[in-house]
Amino acid sequence: MNMISYLLTLALVSPVLAQPPGSGMRGGTNESPTRQRIREKVQMVKIWRLTEAVGLTPEQSERFFPVYNRHQEQMDNFEREKREILERIKGLADNPNSAEDEISAAMRDHKEHHHKLAELHDSFLSDISSILSIRQRGKLVVFEEEFRRDMQRIIAEIRREFKGGPGNRDR
Repeated sequence: MNMISYLLTLALVSPVLAQPPGSGMRGGTNESPTRQRIREKVQMVKIWRLTEAVGLTPEQSERFFPVYNRHQEQMDNFEREKREILERIKGLADNPNSAEDEISAAMRDHKEHHHKLAELHDSFLSDISSILSIRQRGKLVVFEEEFRRDMQRIIAEIRREFKGGPGNRDR
C-alpha cells in the first residue's frame, strides 16, 4: 500500500478501531453511526484504489460496480452466516451435553457454506468476464487479497497503538 493510501485509511479508521475489540456490532443495522461512516469511507477508498489497480475505464466502471456491489453484499451476508455457524459450532463443541449428531450437522453446515462461498466467487468472476479482460480480472483478484491483508495489518497496528483504549496510550 502506498503511503498516501495508508495515511488516508489510517485517518479514516483509527477513531473507530481504537475501541477495544468487541465493543460494537459489525455490519448490519446494529452498527454504530460512527462505525458505519468509517466503513463507508473505507469503501470509498477501496473503490478508488480498485479502479486504479485494475485500470477500469469509465465505461467499465459503469457496468462493473453494480455487479461488484451486489457481490459485496452477498459476501457480507456470507461472512455473517459464517460467524453464526462458527458460534454455533463453538457452543456445541464447548457444551459437554451436546449430542455428537448436532455437532456433526453444524460441521456439515460449515463445509456446505465453504462450498457455496467458492461457487459465489466463481459466479462473480463469470459475471464480470464480459466486462473485464482476463488481465483485469487477475489484477482484481490480487487487489482484493492485498487490500484485505492491508486492512488487517492497519487494524492490528491501530489496535496496538491504542491498546487498552485511547486514554491508556503510551505518550
